Amino acid sequence: MGRTHSSGVEKRKKLYITYNESIETIAFSPFCTSSDVKELLIAVCCAPHNSSLKLVDYQGHLVPISPTLECNTPDKPYQLLVTTARRDSIMEIKNLVANMGDIFEKIVECNGNHEDLMKKIEYLESQLQVEGFQAIELEKCKNDLMKLKCKISDELALPRSRLHVTTPISAKRDIPLYPKYVLSGETIAYLKQPTFDMWNWEPNEMLALLEHMYTDLNLTTEFKINIMVLKKWLKAVQNKYRNNPFHNFRHSFCVAQMMYGMVHSCNLQNKLSRKDLGILLTACICHDLDHPGFNNTYQINARTELAVRYNDISPLENHHCAVCFEILADPETNIFANVDKEEFKEIRQGIIDLILATDMARHGEIVQHFKSVSRSFEWDNPTHIKQLQAIMIKCCDISNEVRPFSVAEPWLECLLEEYFTQSDREKCEGLPVASFMDRNKVTKPTAQIGFIKYVLIPLYETLCELFPEIEGTMLQPLKDAYVYYESKKLEDDLAKDDHNRNKTCQALLNEKLELERKLAGAEKTISNLAVVVTNSDNTSTKIQ
Repeated sequence: MGRTHSSGVEKRKKLYITYNESIETIAFSPFCTSSDVKELLIAVCCAPHNSSLKLVDYQGHLVPISPTLECNTPDKPYQLLVTTARRDSIMEIKNLVANMGDIFEKIVECNGNHEDLMKKIEYLESQLQVEGFQAIELEKCKNDLMKLKCKISDELALPRSRLHVTTPISAKRDIPLYPKYVLSGETIAYLKQPTFDMWNWEPNEMLALLEHMYTDLNLTTEFKINIMVLKKWLKAVQNKYRNNPFHNFRHSFCVAQMMYGMVHSCNLQNKLSRKDLGILLTACICHDLDHPGFNNTYQINARTELAVRYNDISPLENHHCAVCFEILADPETNIFANVDKEEFKEIRQGIIDLILATDMARHGEIVQHFKSVSRSFEWDNPTHIKQLQAIMIKCCDISNEVRPFSVAEPWLECLLEEYFTQSDREKCEGLPVASFMDRNKVTKPTAQIGFIKYVLIPLYETLCELFPEIEGTMLQPLKDAYVYYESKKLEDDLAKDDHNRNKTCQALLNEKLELERKLAGAEKTISNLAVVVTNSDNTSTKIQ
C-alpha cells in the first residue's frame, strides 16, 4: 500500500525472555505479526498452541505480545507466564452442557419432541473439544448456551404439541475480510502528528490504523479484547456511518487520529488510566454514528422521529450513543465483553458523556467548566478528568483547521456541501435557514473567520493553559488559518469593490454614450432644420 518498509535488509529484534528461572533468547523481524511473536514464545515454554501467554517487563508491568516490544538486556529480561485459564473455562462449560442434558432428560419424556434441542447441545459440546478454541468462538458458544437455556425454559412451559418448534442456532462465524497491513515506522510516527493527511488512506487502511491505536495504547490488554472481536467491532462501526459529504467514517477516523496524536503530544498515556484512554478513543470513533447529514436544528424544526424520541434534547448525539451500544450489545462486536459489570457501567457512562459533549449547543457550558479547574487541575480528581476528556473530544471534533491547509480545505468544502443540502431542504419545507448555511450568503472566508476567532482559538487557548506543549503544533496553525481567511476575505472584498467600481464606470460610460447619441441626433435635427430654413428663405427671395 505504499507505506510499508521497503528496505532489502531488515534489522532483527533480539529479546531476552526468562521462563522457569532460565533465560532464553528470541529474535524476529520488527515487521512480523503478533502471532509470529507468540509462536516463538510458545516454542520457548514448549506449551500447547491454545495456551494463554502473558509477558511482564522487569518492572512488573504487563506488556502486549507484539513486534513493537522494546529490546532489552539479559539483566532486564521479560518474564513469560503461561496459564491454562481458557481450557479450564472450556471444561467448565462442557460440564455445564453435559449437566443440562442430564437434567433435561429427567424433566422431559423421551418421545423425540426435544430431539432437535439435544442435537444442538451435542453440537456445542463437540465444538468445545476442538483444540485451540478461540475466544470469539468461546464467547459465541456462551451466547448460544444462554439462548438455549431460555429456549428450554420457554418450551417446558408450552403445551406438548409445540415442543417440536425450534429456532436453528447458526454455527456461522463471519470474520471481516479486510487485508492485513504492515505499518512502517514512518507511518506509525506520522500517525501521532496533527499534520496527518487522512485523504491518502482507503477505508480498510483506516481500520488497520485504528486497530494499531488500540494496540499501541495497550487497550487490548487493559480490556482483554480479542483481536478478532476488535476487527469485527471496527467493521461494524464503519458500516454504521452513512455516505455523507462530511459526517462520515473518514471524519470519525480524523477525530480519533487527532485524539491519538494529542494523547502522545501531551504524554497522557502516563497521566490518564488505560480505562480513561479507552473511553476517549472509543467515544471519538463512535461520536457521529448513523449521522443523517442534517443537524439538530433541522431535526427539531422539522419535528423528525429523532427529535420526538429524545424530546428535542441533543437528538443526534443521543442517537449516536444508542447506535454505539447497539453494536456493543452483540457479543461478536463487544470489545468490552471481558470487563466486569461495574467497570462496564463506568465505561458506558463515560462514552455517553463524551458523545453528548460534542453537541455544539453545550459548547460554552463545557468550556467554562473546564476553565474553572484548569489552573488548579488535579490529576487524581475524577471530576477534573471528566472535564478534561470533554474539552479534548470537543477540540478533536472540530480540529480540521489545526491541520495543513491542503488537508483542511477539502473538509471545509465537504462541510459547506452538507450545509447547502440542508438549507436547500429547509427552504423547500418552509423552515428557518441559518445564514452560515445559505449558499447565497456564505463564502469560505466568511464561514471560517468567525468560527476560528470566537470558537476554535479560545477553545485551544483554554486547553493550552494545561498543555503548553501543543501551542506551537495546534494553536499557532489556528492563528495562521485565521490570518489566511482574513486576507482571503480582504481579497474578495477588494475584488467585489473593483467589480462594483467597474460596474459603476460601465454604467457612466453607457450613460455618456447615450447622451452623445442623443446629442448627435439633436445636432442632426438642427442641421436638417437649418437646411429647411435656408431653402425657405431662398424660395421667398425668388418670388420677390
